[in-house]
Amino acid sequence: MRFLLGVLVGYILRGKQKLLIRFLVTLALVVYVVIPAIALLGLSIDVQRERRSRPAQTKVPVVKGLTYEDAEKKLHAAKLNIRLLATRYDSTFHPGLIIDQTPAPGEEVVCGYPVGVTLNKKDYVGPGP
Repeated sequence: MRFLLGVLVGYILRGKQKLLIRFLVTLALVVYVVIPAIALLGLSIDVQRERRSRPAQTKVPVVKGLTYEDAEKKLHAAKLNIRLLATRYDSTFHPGLIIDQTPAPGEEVVCGYPVGVTLNKKDYVGPGP
């Protein structure tokens, strides 16, 4: 680049070799403007095509603390499915409420992805006699 600009400036200052100056200016424009512009346009088209090919995504809403039915409605509204992973007893939650979820709230997942929930048991079953 420096060499080409140096030759170009030198010939312009001398005012001779007008055909060579035109050739060097044209070469500089093609090499440093036109070719990169074409490459960037091709890259832009590839990026847009790749983005369109990705499946639609949505954020996982908070369902912890809801009943299974309410969580199911909320997840279906967010274009997600629900899956019961486990039931266990947790004294900090009322019976029948969701006490845990996977994936975590706010994560982006593909539409239709199942959100696993853990439901609080109705009563505590302690160790046997």
